[in-house]
Amino acid sequence: MKYYFLLVITFFMLQNLQAQECEEAYNKANTFYTEGKLLQVPMTLQDCIDQGFESSSKQLNARRLVILSYLYSDNIEEAEIAMLALLKENSEYKPTSSDPAELRNLWGKFRTRPIMSFGVFGGATYNSANVSQTYGVGPEENHSEVEYKPNLSFKVGVSYNYFLSNNVQINISPSYESVAFQTEENPLDISESLLKETQSFIDMPLAIRFVLLPNKKLRPFIGVGGSAKLLLNASIEGEMVYESPDVVDIEATPIDITKQRKNLMYGAMLQAGFYLKTRYSHWTVMASYYYALQNFNNQNNRYDNNELIFNYGYVDNDVRMDVLTLTVGISIDFYRPKIYRKYRSID
Repeated sequence: MKYYFLLVITFFMLQNLQAQECEEAYNKANTFYTEGKLLQVPMTLQDCIDQGFESSSKQLNARRLVILSYLYSDNIEEAEIAMLALLKENSEYKPTSSDPAELRNLWGKFRTRPIMSFGVFGGATYNSANVSQTYGVGPEENHSEVEYKPNLSFKVGVSYNYFLSNNVQINISPSYESVAFQTEENPLDISESLLKETQSFIDMPLAIRFVLLPNKKLRPFIGVGGSAKLLLNASIEGEMVYESPDVVDIEATPIDITKQRKNLMYGAMLQAGFYLKTRYSHWTVMASYYYALQNFNNQNNRYDNNELIFNYGYVDNDVRMDVLTLTVGISIDFYRPKIYRKYRSID
């Protein structure tokens, strides 16, 4: 144990000694820079830059000083190499307005935006039914007055962005989506059916997003695209209520109706939201509207479920279901800085 403590103490002493030596080197390099001995600056700082200064701010300032010394000695190629090294270490570095114009111009020659991002999101779904044709076991005037009432449900998934430019992105966001709604109908004059349906999907949306104010912390965007939804399961929990007290109501029971729903659905999509930029990441708050291009019910199986027909007087209607989604997510940004081809003098 004694030897362990000696090793720890020795390690911290060496670390402290290195920090002191690098602090002295940094001060000396600043003196060389002020005196115009520009070629001495990189030589003085390089070892400490390679080892890493004690603080990230001092490391950044040392790299910045090296770049300026190369710029003012007209060694542009070395300045580009030094800037690339700085950006690989600190991809979100950006010169301030008070920095020399030469430094800001050099930084502008490099791709400093993220190339892609990957994250997770979750949120709520809300739907809107569009009925094109109704069916039922009773008179048409009964089932034609069917009501579809939306219920809140949820959606969770992962999000991948590929940045084509500062303003344009391609987004793929596979997710698990649940949609719920309630159907109310009077199939017969003496009864009322209440049917709560839940559908779950694997949703595969593809969108192109246009980012406004890409250099601000708060970045609004709009997106357009399409989505394919693979049905996982669908179920109805039905209840039949009779007006006469002499007839026993049928209590709610879950019924699997997956076979009566289409396996694959397609739709168009419109998105609107904003990114909130944070360090090496961003938050996304987004509203998305899915416009279904087809009815969700399988017309060939409309009369296949005897339990729905005889217990609840329910026959599938032709319904198209649009979905509004509100989600919040967080993504990690990935960078690969490089000098733009038109400015390239380094590989």
